Amino acid sequence: MNKRKPTRGKLTLIKGVDPRASKATKLKHVLKVIRKRYKDPYWWRRETSRYIFEIYYKKIKGNDGIYVLDENWDNLIILDACRYDVLKEVLGDRVDYRISRGSTTLEWVRENFPDEKYDDIVYVAANPWVHKVAGNSFHKLIPVWRDGWDEEMGTVHPKTTTEFALKALKRFPDKRFIVHYMQPHAPYIVKNDIPTKHVKHVREFVRQLEKGNLDPVMVWDVYKRSLEATLPYVYELIEALSGRTIVSADHGELFGKKVLFFNFAAHPWGLRVPELIQVPWVVYEGGAKRPSGKPSERQGLKNVIGRLKDEGRI
Repeated sequence: MNKRKPTRGKLTLIKGVDPRASKATKLKHVLKVIRKRYKDPYWWRRETSRYIFEIYYKKIKGNDGIYVLDENWDNLIILDACRYDVLKEVLGDRVDYRISRGSTTLEWVRENFPDEKYDDIVYVAANPWVHKVAGNSFHKLIPVWRDGWDEEMGTVHPKTTTEFALKALKRFPDKRFIVHYMQPHAPYIVKNDIPTKHVKHVREFVRQLEKGNLDPVMVWDVYKRSLEATLPYVYELIEALSGRTIVSADHGELFGKKVLFFNFAAHPWGLRVPELIQVPWVVYEGGAKRPSGKPSERQGLKNVIGRLKDEGRI
């Protein structure tokens, strides 16, 4: 397979608008956001800082991330905002990493699935950005976020994503699959002590974390437990998949990191720091599409889940 050479990447002016929209629609969106936030000095500092970094990382330094379509897989499981070091802490040294082409889902999808048709892929998406950026790019895009959203939790539960994926496997047995979970991205699916007033909206949660009003150690623990609680549903899906399955992420996560003169949390687009662009890469072999070479790999994840259950963490 001839792999593409890394490109410098596309700039993102203001998040929240469909990249496929007309220039007039994009301009209208930009003016709407500025009109809503122009009195907020925090927003101006954050956006100015982020845009400077984006220009540097994408247009000067360049984007050295992988194109996932150039990699060898039959099934690709994406854990949204999953840090490489956290998954490695949970699963052990068998977790490798790759460099992502984005620090947000929007960037990751734009960079990996440009305006082409990938008729061999069925994409099961709990994250709505996949639909916004590449809604017509696949043989079938299954919008779990639209039909399986949990209003009370403010997200799509991993159990729901797995259920949608298992149904899709029966409908499209001859296709490759990308299954995109929302976890461990906030809002977190485990009980926690984060004040309710800070988690009603993810944007406000990030703002409070960046301002130092939330304990990053506490948030890290909740984030990790949310990842652990997701793994049984991921394992259930892996058991049903055939061929070579990769567990990875679109980007990582920050819990308050000083980059020059601003404290960043979550995953600002354009900010290419290791915590955001080092994503896990775990390979599971087996099934009918490709003969299994390492049956112990699946057993390894099963053992980890058993240990977490014994410890009462899931």
